[in-house]
Amino acid sequence: MNHPLRGTFVGNSIVRLADEGVPIGALSRTFKIPYDSAHGIVRQAIEDGIIVDMPQADWPAGSRLRKPTTALIRLEERPDFLMTCKTLFGLTPAESRLLQCLMQARACTKPHLHAVVAPEAEPKIIDVFVCKIRAKLRKFHVSIETIWGQGYAMSEDSKRQLMSRIGGACQ
Repeated sequence: MNHPLRGTFVGNSIVRLADEGVPIGALSRTFKIPYDSAHGIVRQAIEDGIIVDMPQADWPAGSRLRKPTTALIRLEERPDFLMTCKTLFGLTPAESRLLQCLMQARACTKPHLHAVVAPEAEPKIIDVFVCKIRAKLRKFHVSIETIWGQGYAMSEDSKRQLMSRIGGACQ
């Protein structure tokens, strides 16, 4: 029997993410559906031969999953940082502010980034900015990680790589 969400945006997204190894518990929280529903969608996809393996029930204890900050993000006005990001990486002022947020925090939620970076725009703009920043920083071995269903983070290694490029401009 097919699950009622199969074939919908949510159902297709759950199947795709489960195939990439995202745990069922994380999928149920992200899409705000019961665990049993997410499990049923994945089980049906396995029976239909769409995916091969059932992902884990949830993230393992001690995994590198980080909780984004829920504290208000306050950015210090740094024209030198904005200019350096424009010159070295080709970032816009809004992209530079988003990067500055990620440099300051362990991880940031999308709503917090939206409030600081572009409150006048649609919230989806944060995803667009991250996509553009990733492309511009890839050649410098700097990456922005996605925290599924929550926000974004930069590893300490990426922060060090970035700081080695821009020197003391954002300190």
